[in-house]
Amino acid sequence: MANQFAFFQTDESTKPSLDWLEALPVVRHQDQLADYQGYFSYQQVNEELALTFSAELDGNMVSMYVDLMTGQVAYRRQHGGGRKQHIAKACGLKANWNPKILDATGGLGRDAAELRNLGCDLRIIERSPFIASLLQDGITRASLDRDNKLFSQGFDLYHGQSDKLIKELSQSEQADIIYLDPMFPPKQKSAAVKKEMRLVKLLVGEDPDADNLLPVALAHAKKRVVVKRPSYAPYLNEQKPSMSIESKGNRFDVYVNN
Repeated sequence: MANQFAFFQTDESTKPSLDWLEALPVVRHQDQLADYQGYFSYQQVNEELALTFSAELDGNMVSMYVDLMTGQVAYRRQHGGGRKQHIAKACGLKANWNPKILDATGGLGRDAAELRNLGCDLRIIERSPFIASLLQDGITRASLDRDNKLFSQGFDLYHGQSDKLIKELSQSEQADIIYLDPMFPPKQKSAAVKKEMRLVKLLVGEDPDADNLLPVALAHAKKRVVVKRPSYAPYLNEQKPSMSIESKGNRFDVYVNN
């Protein structure tokens, strides 16, 4: 049976640079990778090295990395509709109010990046050391961009269990909004997204304690808790929200704290 994951080091310039990956076995030869379910490596992307996770799916090698400056994130920044977007409405964004948001289920950081694009300060929690490593690498690369300083400040990542970190981070600064997007099995997805989500699931595993996050979030959010769910999914923790905002394929359940 294959071991879990490895780090593929091609030369001295591509050794693990994040503490969260230090426990992984390091391999230096391509033929050794067959012993693992997947592997991390630094690969050339857009003329820079990006931390990448690769694994075989359906007989083909598939890879993913976090990109906060181009691709889908950039498209949403340029063409997403600004504060008219469903996520902005769910978070209560107004022309004269940029809430401080705690994203307690960071994942690949796309929703957090969208909220940062809209002017919000973000603190992000990710419990998986593997996903956190990919996200931190994406944040680091984005923060070095000379033309866009969005991610060089006001966009901070924390690794650990969300229920614990929500409480700890709230002691230093209470978030206006706590944002939750727990994993949920996809019903129908495009082939590309499906492969990416399968890679994420391979890294993260199951998410059995998602329901427990809602009461913790409600106890520590200053204004509201926003939960992103697939349209077909039940309410988190079976708790009816104050209101729901529907978007294509998803909805945002909003719990307003009085």
